[in-house]
Amino acid sequence: MKTMLVVLAVLAVVGGGTVALVNHFGGWTTLIGKAWAITYEVSAQPAETAVDLTYTESPDRDRKETPRPVSVSAPLPWTHEVVINAGEKASVTATPKGDQQLSCRILLDGVKELAGAAAAPGQAVRCEATMSI
Repeated sequence: MKTMLVVLAVLAVVGGGTVALVNHFGGWTTLIGKAWAITYEVSAQPAETAVDLTYTESPDRDRKETPRPVSVSAPLPWTHEVVINAGEKASVTATPKGDQQLSCRILLDGVKELAGAAAAPGQAVRCEATMSI
């Protein structure tokens, strides 16, 4: 009987410590996040031109964290795959360096279009979508 009480006491301490540690790091939903693979696409008329791009990506698919912005300059057409955690916003913005007419899309798993937009010549274009939970 004494051994069983010691075992139960150890299990209570270990279990309580685990719960306290998980809560310290934001809870189970923070430690084990659900994430989506998405593809950003930006194209232009005329097609072969460079633009300034800003897009979001989650730093870690296994932790629920706010997506971080990334800025690059790249030739078009441009395609980039990232991971966005569930409940977070995916976005891509492209700014032309001239009078190009830009368009963008956000695709889920490279197939389903979540967002699409086109801009007037010389104007920036922005696509954004909130990833479902």
